[in-house]
Amino acid sequence: MKLKTLTHVISLMLITGCTTQIERIENPELQKNKKGAYTNLFPSHFTDNGPHHINDDLDLLKPEEKKVIERAFLDPVPSHKYSKSYGYNFNDLVYSNIKISPNRRGELTWLGHASFLIQQMNNDALVTDPVFHEFDGFLGWLGQQLSTSFVRLGEAPVNAKELDFVSGVLISHDHFDHLSNTTLNEFSKNTQLYLPLDSASDIDYENGPITEMDWYTHTQHNKTQVHFLPSNHNSSRGMFDTDHSLWGSWMLDDGKYKVYFAGDTGYSDVFKDIRKKMGPMDVCLMPIVAYHESKRRVHMSPEDAIKAADDLGCKVFIPWGYGTWTLGCEHVHEPLRRLALAAEQTPPNFIIKTLKMGESVNYHTLLNTAKN
Repeated sequence: MKLKTLTHVISLMLITGCTTQIERIENPELQKNKKGAYTNLFPSHFTDNGPHHINDDLDLLKPEEKKVIERAFLDPVPSHKYSKSYGYNFNDLVYSNIKISPNRRGELTWLGHASFLIQQMNNDALVTDPVFHEFDGFLGWLGQQLSTSFVRLGEAPVNAKELDFVSGVLISHDHFDHLSNTTLNEFSKNTQLYLPLDSASDIDYENGPITEMDWYTHTQHNKTQVHFLPSNHNSSRGMFDTDHSLWGSWMLDDGKYKVYFAGDTGYSDVFKDIRKKMGPMDVCLMPIVAYHESKRRVHMSPEDAIKAADDLGCKVFIPWGYGTWTLGCEHVHEPLRRLALAAEQTPPNFIIKTLKMGESVNYHTLLNTAKN
């Protein structure tokens, strides 16, 4: 399937009971083969419980971080033997001098978990997967009753009102830690919302126009080309809608830099496919959490993320996912330590830049400094 042969199927419809317009952009080559629920384009490299890598068996915790606990009977997220947050201070991961300004160019700010403020060279500003509150609705509340894994470890470093200059929001998929109706409706009026196909039924959003997109399609957001690309994951907002909506990754092209946000994903040949169709990426925002045992099919370990970034031809690698919730089996401190170890074991040919919540990095400066 070649991008130049694609024609976009675009339709406009109205959400029943309100006036919000939904633009739907389909990839005909993918839709003609779709039967029932959505599926990943490429099989995962990990199909069993592992161990999948030599680092899976390593103990990266300090003695003072180990607190033996018993797993709650109904806890859907096992903690194995130890508490996943004992010895972790949330405030240590929050940047001490947060400065949000609409006047930044070529800059990224990590807002916690999967949320980034992306301020491009062309003055466009967009945000990925903003969830600045506890999980939405009854199911969000129920999850918190079953497990502390679904309870925030601390408050978001910023709120949507501080981001009133943002003109677009990108959602990778409908899981509660990536899609928050509460947060979305705090953005300014006329903020454009970009969703995967068939995700509009999961939202209650009236602040601006909505565009649903298929894999390997694109649209224009002001001066920026917005591309929706595949990932290896799944979707589910309730108990009976597994894979009814699409999931994926996003790439923003402002004419000078390509910024890639992976969303939740496991490792597969999807990254080589993206590189083949889209070319190399300048900045890659990559998840490095919730990778133990069978979860490795849909999440990446730090080693997987480095390999994926290499497949994508990344120049700057920025990890995310750690510190806001304990949604995986690992301790909060493990992902970054394991990332550092993986970089020592197989030194990457790109820059790895880790951020605290609320911390910014100017990737324009970073990339130009690396050239010299």
